[in-house]
Amino acid sequence: MSHPNLLRHAAALLCAAVAFGWGAPTPQAVAAEDAFWSAHVEPLLQAKCSRCHSPTKSRSGLDLSSFQSILRGGDHGAAVLPGRPDDSPMVRLVEMGADPHMPPKEQLSREEIGLLRTWVQRLTNSATASATTSSTESKDPIGADTPGKVPSRVHPRASWTPERAIDAFLEEGWRNQRIQPAKATDDVSWLRRIHLDLVGRIPTAVERQQFLRDRRRDRRQRMVDALLASPEHARHLAEVMDTVLMGRRGTEWETKRRDNHWQAFLETSFRENRPWDAVVHDLIVARPEGGVDRGAQWFLYERRNNAQAMAEALAPVVFGVQIQCAQCHDHMVAREIKQAHYWGLVAALNRSKNVDTPNGPGVSESAIGGFASFANLRKESQPALMTLFNGRTIPETWPKEGEKETDEPAKYQTPPAPAKEAPQVVAVPRFSRRAALAEAVTRDNPLLARAMVNRIWALLLGRGLVHPVELMDSKHPPSHPELLDWLAEDFARNGYDVRRLIRAIVRTRAYQLDSRPLAEPAPAPETFSRAIEKPLTAEQLYRSLRIATGDAGGTSETKTDRAEATLRQAFIRQFPDVFPAEYNATLQQAMFLSNSPLFDALLQPRDGNLISRLEAIQDPRERVRQTFVEVLGRGPDRVEQDESQRYLEAHPGAAGTRHLAWALLTGTEFQTNH
Repeated sequence: MSHPNLLRHAAALLCAAVAFGWGAPTPQAVAAEDAFWSAHVEPLLQAKCSRCHSPTKSRSGLDLSSFQSILRGGDHGAAVLPGRPDDSPMVRLVEMGADPHMPPKEQLSREEIGLLRTWVQRLTNSATASATTSSTESKDPIGADTPGKVPSRVHPRASWTPERAIDAFLEEGWRNQRIQPAKATDDVSWLRRIHLDLVGRIPTAVERQQFLRDRRRDRRQRMVDALLASPEHARHLAEVMDTVLMGRRGTEWETKRRDNHWQAFLETSFRENRPWDAVVHDLIVARPEGGVDRGAQWFLYERRNNAQAMAEALAPVVFGVQIQCAQCHDHMVAREIKQAHYWGLVAALNRSKNVDTPNGPGVSESAIGGFASFANLRKESQPALMTLFNGRTIPETWPKEGEKETDEPAKYQTPPAPAKEAPQVVAVPRFSRRAALAEAVTRDNPLLARAMVNRIWALLLGRGLVHPVELMDSKHPPSHPELLDWLAEDFARNGYDVRRLIRAIVRTRAYQLDSRPLAEPAPAPETFSRAIEKPLTAEQLYRSLRIATGDAGGTSETKTDRAEATLRQAFIRQFPDVFPAEYNATLQQAMFLSNSPLFDALLQPRDGNLISRLEAIQDPRERVRQTFVEVLGRGPDRVEQDESQRYLEAHPGAAGTRHLAWALLTGTEFQTNH
């Protein structure tokens, strides 16, 4: 038996060893150090020092944009000495009265200087050595390594299903952080959640009753399979991806997308469960031959010959990152995103030109031209080679200086129309930059799978494994790196099967948890230990309101008149976000729900709708209960019942009933998926 005093003595020695750099720091120490840097030091340096000490403007050779670049120091040596703030130039030069003084025309507050001193004091030699050798400027552009993360001990077997692997990784995280996950959600809440996620609307009363009467043990799985096979699922995914790929641009552009088969292309792709890599390939090549591919060209066509707009829209899809910030210089935060990547992607697309043929709009491609250069902030000119963020380069021979290119039919599979003649077909060169780009980003490109896995995960669980979903760079590491790696590899290995991925995620324990935590404070959302409340998209809210108020007449949309289209567009204008990084309700949304005649029309009694059915109920108590059931899919609790009943008794007649229904329809419980 060990002596307690010896145990205490050993523990003291271990703490001293870590504090003074005797050996490797514990994972907990690394995590705490990284958190202090991210929360306090990095924002301070970015706000006060980045104008002169950044990757693009490193005065005295000193770049203060990252932990690793600080440790490398500058022209005058080390910027910090671990554990010695008084001897560290980065601290001494910001002190009051320092000469020279930094920042030159500004004095940091005592609190800000104190943060720097604390950070340097907490640094250890072993921690800095570890950070230097694990620089975020690795050859791997994915940025999968997460500072401070303890490597997972989960090793999925080949026989495991994706849902089993997901549960294993998440449950390990809960154990390591001593988190008690929420309880499993009840059937009514789960049914509402799965309908909103898979078909974009709440269940009807008939669907709810049928599900609750089903006593089979696998009824949830049967419901998932039925929804995934429904036309509504394909329509819902098409609406989501239309917004992701094209953005919200109003009624005019929505009509153009419909008339030019773009929305049909997306919907057909999801209905037939086409491999995602094949869908992306068609978007880039943009030469549909008809059938399922018809409409694929619209992704590029709508950008109106703007190769930069094409590149900026494509990068999040194929790489999971936004590249706009690298237009004028290497990305100042995510340093692996280079200016060459931005212009390399632009170069792969800049031979494209919109044409209108007898068969509809198309995107031709020239066999010549498009050889350009870009200048960095130091005014240095560089050729825009087709160098891509995933490490691939598309080789191409540039014309010699002074050499003039000739455009001739021999360079084309399908030549362009002669000058001054209307094109009958799109021009297709023998060497197609777009075709080469499509191959480079859809074959042996792990980032394509990671980006789609992360987006589908966010769609279903309310937050990506990398958050925000389009910032999968080194400054936004994944919450569960090994899980993201495994899911991306599994997705690619199984043919980029989107439906299989969705089915796996909704079958997990995490997806079926309640949104209410078991203890306060609630665990961080990135632990996925409870369901994350998700604001309804415009389409989800619009369709759910029609069902709840009895305006839809079932699940199909039979109205095609102008009033119905006006109502739909009104919701899209007020609730435009899909995948918001942080959701905040706006004053305009509140005003719309409170004052819009369009919304108010849904609460007018007619044709056996919700309000007319409620007004036919004479007993106030039963009217309250039925209002809750029809709108929220559940009965009221005791407090809700008593308060609502008192309100109806004080406001008899149709107005009181409408106001009660309005309060539930505009409340958080209806407006979110939880």
